[in-house]
Amino acid sequence: MNNDEFKQLSAAARRANLLDYFQNSGYTVEKKGAEYYIKEFSGLCVNPDRNLWFHHYSGKGGSSSIDCLVQVLGRDFKQAVFELTGKDITTVRSKEHTGEYKPQYTAPPKPDHSAPEKRELQMPEQSKNMRQLFAYMCQSRKIPAPIIEELVHAGLLYQSERMVTATTATGESKTYRNANAVFVHKDAAGKVVGGEIQGLNSFKRYKGIATGTGESAFIFHPVPAKDGKIHRAYIFESAIDLMSFYKFCDKKKMSGAVLVSMAGLKPTIPLKLQAEGVEIFSCVDNDDAGRRFEKENGFVRPKGVIEQLDKQGFKDWNELLVFKSSNLDAHLERQQPEPELLERTNQNERPNLALSRRMR
Repeated sequence: MNNDEFKQLSAAARRANLLDYFQNSGYTVEKKGAEYYIKEFSGLCVNPDRNLWFHHYSGKGGSSSIDCLVQVLGRDFKQAVFELTGKDITTVRSKEHTGEYKPQYTAPPKPDHSAPEKRELQMPEQSKNMRQLFAYMCQSRKIPAPIIEELVHAGLLYQSERMVTATTATGESKTYRNANAVFVHKDAAGKVVGGEIQGLNSFKRYKGIATGTGESAFIFHPVPAKDGKIHRAYIFESAIDLMSFYKFCDKKKMSGAVLVSMAGLKPTIPLKLQAEGVEIFSCVDNDDAGRRFEKENGFVRPKGVIEQLDKQGFKDWNELLVFKSSNLDAHLERQQPEPELLERTNQNERPNLALSRRMR
């Protein structure tokens, strides 16, 4: 095989349909919304629309099928190419790939049905101060300091910091501080079970999850109901959007409501809450992926959300918040009084969150 043939075969393997690979190889595939989860590899999901994959436990993902097999399934490069294309790499005429290669088997391996190894949770170390956290949230994201303080005091948010050494373009070694916001995942008993990570650099945004985070979510419960139960859940794609939405809420009307960040469009936690009798209201982004997510999972998008995001042309809640904070005198196209943000069909049902007019 010459170099051109090698490159063509490698490219074909990278583009190979991952969902077809797992289904045809005998793995257990479970559809959740727009994504397909591979049961034998806990936390691994595939989106067939763009052939994307993501592994929630390691925080790794991408569009290369080879990378998925190498980084998650533990295959070596040549074996991954063989499994994805069915073609052997025998002789490769290049400095990097020499000699003959014989695949270990002529068919994809049988899936391992043993329980997947659970990775130990490793939460980022907390910084001695939260100056960068407050500066980024307040200045770049326009989130009021009292909201940040409320989450910090509840043990749901902190700043992490670590020293990173990098080499500059001139070859100089430079050490700098890398700070992130950590949104803490807790279970029903209050135990820390994971974390959503948001970078605090205005020029290069980073998102991820703490190593060892499983099927959990960032859940904020502002006002517990008298019966101690959760009655309504409002779901978001990120904790930043959750906090931005909270800025518009009337806290007096939030009894029994929780705000949930899924760190993407992952329906696991919302579906679990729904199975427990909790009403789910979708506040995800105003885009095609968000609409598809709602349709596939049967989640309701409230009228107030449609009025404030969709009809006004805003993609998400932070975009709306930044716009209003930066344009205090600006009037949106609709000049009538703002509706109930999460208006319900039956006005006699439980109270709703309402837009405050503090920004007008």
